[in-house]
Amino acid sequence: MGYKKEKKIARMVVAQELARLSGQVADGFLEIDSSRVELPDEFFYGKSLKIKKSESDFEFILKIKADRRQKRPASTSQVPLKRKRSRKSSYKAKKLKKEIGIMWKALKRCIKSGESFRDREGLLDALDIYGKSADEKWASEWKECVEMVKKAIELTDQDMQDKALEICEQVDKMMRSCHKRFK
Repeated sequence: MGYKKEKKIARMVVAQELARLSGQVADGFLEIDSSRVELPDEFFYGKSLKIKKSESDFEFILKIKADRRQKRPASTSQVPLKRKRSRKSSYKAKKLKKEIGIMWKALKRCIKSGESFRDREGLLDALDIYGKSADEKWASEWKECVEMVKKAIELTDQDMQDKALEICEQVDKMMRSCHKRFK
């Protein structure tokens, strides 16, 4: 079974799709359309770039030898329900976290270049949704971080990019510190 599906989409949509696929690889599977493949801990990976006069092709290649592929039940209904839910909710949290990371980098890039950030509502909504599942250990720091992000966005609206960048640096430090303590 093999197929190639192409369609024209925006760069940020591609970034989100790659983040989604990255989360799946981290969770040990890949799901494209209705096909799902369980991934072993190690497999072959490659990438290629082909540049022609009129177009460029970039491909990621993941290969699994048939004897190394993990067996999967014929039907997802055979997977224990508890395990199925936890994997799905864990994947959703990872996906949301990756989307927040993409939007956070875009915000910082916009602040540095003096451009307006187009997806402020999307970022704030994602931060709010992720915060609802915050662990008690780091929930207060999460709220403080979100308030700082809001302040950085406000400062960019007031053409105060230098102060907004200072706040972004503080948020980055808080994230690193929090990650070390609670990961």
